[in-house]
Amino acid sequence: MRALAEYLDHTVELDTPLRIHMVGCPNSCGQRQIADIGLQGALVKTENGMMDAFDVFVGGTLDVQSRFNQKLKARVMADRLGPFLAQLIEFYKKERVDQESYWEYVERVGVGHIQGQADRLLIPIVD
Repeated sequence: MRALAEYLDHTVELDTPLRIHMVGCPNSCGQRQIADIGLQGALVKTENGMMDAFDVFVGGTLDVQSRFNQKLKARVMADRLGPFLAQLIEFYKKERVDQESYWEYVERVGVGHIQGQADRLLIPIVD
């Protein structure tokens, strides 16, 4: 998480708070459900064996309208997580209104819209 936070600090400039919670197991000790962006550790079977990845959840808050975040159909390989999140945050910056928080943005545009962004970001790169 520290490496991810440092990557995002150097890559994305943001003028509003954004809470990202990361957990490594399904027990949710890191409370990923209440984060703007929640990350839950997962494994992906590849031709090189099992690799670390993360399931991504968006739109959680403990604000007045508290709600758990919702899972995207986006299992992101650990080595691509920083760039993936940086792009999701850039989409948010371009599409938000005024000082709209991330959970308010997700509420306004809908999880389907965020899913479409994720789908475009996760298209396999062909060398």
